[in-house]
Amino acid sequence: MNRKQLLFNPLMDLVKVEIDEKITTSLQLEGGLNGEAVCTGQFQVTVLDVSKAGLACFKLASQSDEFKYQVHPSLNKALHANNILEVRDASKAYRANAPAPLLRWQSKKYDEAFLPVTVSCWQTSTADGTTIVLELELTDSSVALDEVIVRFPAAPSSRPQISNAEPGEAVYDAGTQQIFWQIPLLDNSESTANLEFSAAADSASLLPCTLQAVRHGHTMCSMEITACYHKESENEIPFSCEKTSTYELSIG
Repeated sequence: MNRKQLLFNPLMDLVKVEIDEKITTSLQLEGGLNGEAVCTGQFQVTVLDVSKAGLACFKLASQSDEFKYQVHPSLNKALHANNILEVRDASKAYRANAPAPLLRWQSKKYDEAFLPVTVSCWQTSTADGTTIVLELELTDSSVALDEVIVRFPAAPSSRPQISNAEPGEAVYDAGTQQIFWQIPLLDNSESTANLEFSAAADSASLLPCTLQAVRHGHTMCSMEITACYHKESENEIPFSCEKTSTYELSIG
């Protein structure tokens, strides 16, 4: 296994890198984008041993021009143009165990292919209120989504009844007044999911619903570290890198 894919080991690694992205958008009930999808990301560093890694620097693989980047003021911005994250001078050294953001980026898209999952929400009026069926489908077989959580607002007076939730488990939480559907994993072995419930309420009071999911080990902005070294000695510094993408979708 590539060292940069290992989880942080404080006995071995002197630097922990966290590369996190959040993708947010609003979807129509039929599944299409309702506006733009926004991806924002951050490259954050935590130094454990400042005596050996207080001036840690990073060489990156070529970065995509589809994203707009912001470099922290303590870094050498000219070097970032050459895909290097390096503090300007020793006075900008990192503090021990203090997470420090070095780089931020953003991209906006109007294409639903930006998302690894499609969502379709069907609502039917009944004599007693409304029946809603929500269908999720993973559109990229290489993607695995963890911790998928769907929430529908529902007042206690609507007496929501859940008739189907596959896979995962759905419950009504009277405290938060929400239908809460949790799916541990969506991947190529189980790429579709369905929720059906009825409530004594009109559809407007049951929407919008929200979907949150996490993808580990991948970000849309390809942020690959090719080297970590000390600014003055140029010695290689052991590090770990964790990547996470969080999707936050509003539907309806």
